[in-house]
Amino acid sequence: MNLFLLLDELILGIALILILFIDFISKNKRVIGHFFNIIIFCLIILVIMNKREGQLFSGAFIYDGISWFAKLVFLIGAFLTGLLSISTIKIKEKYYGAYYMILGASTLGMMFLSSSKELITLYIGLELATISLYALSAIYKEDANSLEAGIKYLILGAISSGLLLYGISLIYGVTRTTYIEKIITIIISQEINTALILGIIFVILGTAFKLSAVPMHVWTPDVYQGAPTAITGFISVASKSAGFIFVLRLFSYTFLKLDYIWVPIISIIAFLTMTIGNLIAIPQKDIKRLLAYSTISQAGYILVGLVGASVIGISSVLFYILVYTFTNIAAFAVVAGVEKYIGSCKIADYASLSQRNPLLSLTFMLSLLSLAGIPPLAGFVGKFYLFYAAMQKGYLWLVIAAALNSTISLYYYLLILKQMYIRNEKVAGEKIKLSFNIVFILLICTVAIIIFGIMPEKVIDITLDAGQEMFIK
Repeated sequence: MNLFLLLDELILGIALILILFIDFISKNKRVIGHFFNIIIFCLIILVIMNKREGQLFSGAFIYDGISWFAKLVFLIGAFLTGLLSISTIKIKEKYYGAYYMILGASTLGMMFLSSSKELITLYIGLELATISLYALSAIYKEDANSLEAGIKYLILGAISSGLLLYGISLIYGVTRTTYIEKIITIIISQEINTALILGIIFVILGTAFKLSAVPMHVWTPDVYQGAPTAITGFISVASKSAGFIFVLRLFSYTFLKLDYIWVPIISIIAFLTMTIGNLIAIPQKDIKRLLAYSTISQAGYILVGLVGASVIGISSVLFYILVYTFTNIAAFAVVAGVEKYIGSCKIADYASLSQRNPLLSLTFMLSLLSLAGIPPLAGFVGKFYLFYAAMQKGYLWLVIAAALNSTISLYYYLLILKQMYIRNEKVAGEKIKLSFNIVFILLICTVAIIIFGIMPEKVIDITLDAGQEMFIK
């Protein structure tokens, strides 16, 4: 047994235990945040420098190209969130240990999920990642909105988990195994029955909650508005990425031979998710609620690439979740910086932001235009690649719908840019000052948005290799 394959998870797990000891013995609780970020940064370097291959526990745990890439995305999201939290989180110092412990536990769950090739292990990894986010959403115990966000997230999450687990139980009932490789063999050798089809449908509904996809999207705006802004950013990127890795393992691989069953369903969900998310975003007055509906629409775009059900489809989804991580973290870092200074998340309060802090307005502009798919930014390459994957499978109608929805999204993004650059109002307090951490995040994300838009070839090659590796036994 090669336990070296578990090195990343073991290091993070030990670090979380050390956080508890530091929390117990240290009088300066703020050192915990710095310790957390140092560990996550070292793990990022370790993952980049040591790409491993192999499997454990009879194939239940695997280290392949997809798990390597996904862990990198999760750790980047956790690192940027940890940095943002140091400057913006408003909790009592005695809760610092719990906060970073739970944030790390969520990341650990995502890392286990990315390496799982067995249904129960996949489910446990997904739930560890999600349950931790319930607590983080309600970390502001004195804030009614934060508590409401946590309760809504918990209740709807429990319902979706029940649907997901019921779907898994039906699949197990038909195949008599939870190992993905054995399920594939049985699907190929046996006739498809109603129970298996129902199991797939329940799994789709259960995972739709994790992705903020219609019809399981209703929790998103309330949770995004009530949760701490740093956690909102983490939910919007790392949690979504974990959900899509879960979907890739099941549908683009395990149930690939049954694409005639799930692809039409996901196509309809993708269309509804894009359309509903964009249309409801237009009248929003709160920036976090607007970005919540934007996130819903982005999930729809990624589902467009998923219906490609091919190596190119897998590659396009992996590439997009990476660039989406930098893009959305940048947007929420701007929101956190403005919220910390003026104490509001109203879009109207972004008037003359270009004068009060040019870096905030520039980063926000680039992130919003990237989300809209404007060249030469990373979002354009990501969307083009997603749409190309769907075109390869003949889903022209879905690609046209996605392109039209991108145009709709550009409208409400431009409304924010109008506030920042065209509305010239004198606002009390004038200049907005930022901490070093926020400036660092903004610069890193800005560079990534531009670089991945101009030179995406290297990352696309990596994702193509990961997609091809999935089908090599």
